[in-house]
Amino acid sequence: MHRVMIVINSLHSGGAEKTCIALARHLRQRCDVEVVSLIIGGPAEQELRSLGIKVTVLEARTFLQKLRSSLRLAQLMRASKPDTVVTFLYIADLVAGALARILLPRAKVFWNIRNNVLSRRQSGRATFVVARVNALLSRFVPSAIVYCSAMSRSQHEALGFRNAVSAVVENSAANVPFSFSPAKRNHFRGRRFEGEFLFLMVGRFDPVKRVDVYVDACVQLHRQFGGAMRFVIAGRGMDVQNQSLMQRIESSGIADRFVLLGHVEDQQEVYSAADCLVVTSESEGSPNAVYEALAVKLPVVIFATLGTESVVGETVVRLPHRDMDALVQAMRECVVKGAVRPAVRVTDDNGARPDAEHSIVGYYRRALPCG
Repeated sequence: MHRVMIVINSLHSGGAEKTCIALARHLRQRCDVEVVSLIIGGPAEQELRSLGIKVTVLEARTFLQKLRSSLRLAQLMRASKPDTVVTFLYIADLVAGALARILLPRAKVFWNIRNNVLSRRQSGRATFVVARVNALLSRFVPSAIVYCSAMSRSQHEALGFRNAVSAVVENSAANVPFSFSPAKRNHFRGRRFEGEFLFLMVGRFDPVKRVDVYVDACVQLHRQFGGAMRFVIAGRGMDVQNQSLMQRIESSGIADRFVLLGHVEDQQEVYSAADCLVVTSESEGSPNAVYEALAVKLPVVIFATLGTESVVGETVVRLPHRDMDALVQAMRECVVKGAVRPAVRVTDDNGARPDAEHSIVGYYRRALPCG
């Protein structure tokens, strides 16, 4: 049986982790697949294990641990002798890619690049340096490079990424495995949010997501126009334990209007409950939150986020510039229009889309002999 090893930086929660899960779920039915996380486990690890997939977490946090984890990864590769190594994110591309090329010269190596823009400020100096090293190795280490968008490919090729084989694999609303659920909307909202307009932001706590912009826009909107509105924030680190986020909210003067959910297991419920998704990120590799919103027919306001240029839809408003006044006005217009009626958001699939397939699965079905 064809053996596949998937190596990723972490298995917490995020776009790359979702893609990893989708691919592993598909491959487990056709290949001998295992997943290795270099740094940490988390919700994605638990989901993979529930699928019966072998998962190893190397816990490479400190410099010494990173050295040990590289040795441990080399041991895993020698033991399992994968025919294909699939990597997600720069560190995994470098470490697992280089080891596979040295230890498994016949193995195919696929790098999956999941971001559009690379800069020292957004990514951090260490990540930026690793990416530049990867650019030098890209001609020799990977058998193919899979980019999340055409912009991602052009941006990385401008940095020196080169390979004879590359592909662009973009997500879409058709890849989302759920649609609107009236029952889950009612369950989430209950009496607590009855009659209120719910804005939603989804994303991990990271400078590039610009939760500060979202909070400031919500504050301005409420101060200028008032009304029965709530501002929901969901994602890893978006919880009451986050002191810097709580300080910003508590100093806003409308702290009672904000709802912090942290990591959300049932994404269908929170998207179904919301009335408008607001995207304030500076850039997105593959804007999963936007596609998930479109799948449940949730209106979306995008604050000129790089990487969302190709996103279109009747319910999508993409601002051409990062103008705070324009963002507040777009949010106000959503409130004036009112929430989209649940009857309009309901589809024929009763909220479940079991046949929805992540776009990455289609690529590897063609690329791998066991696909």
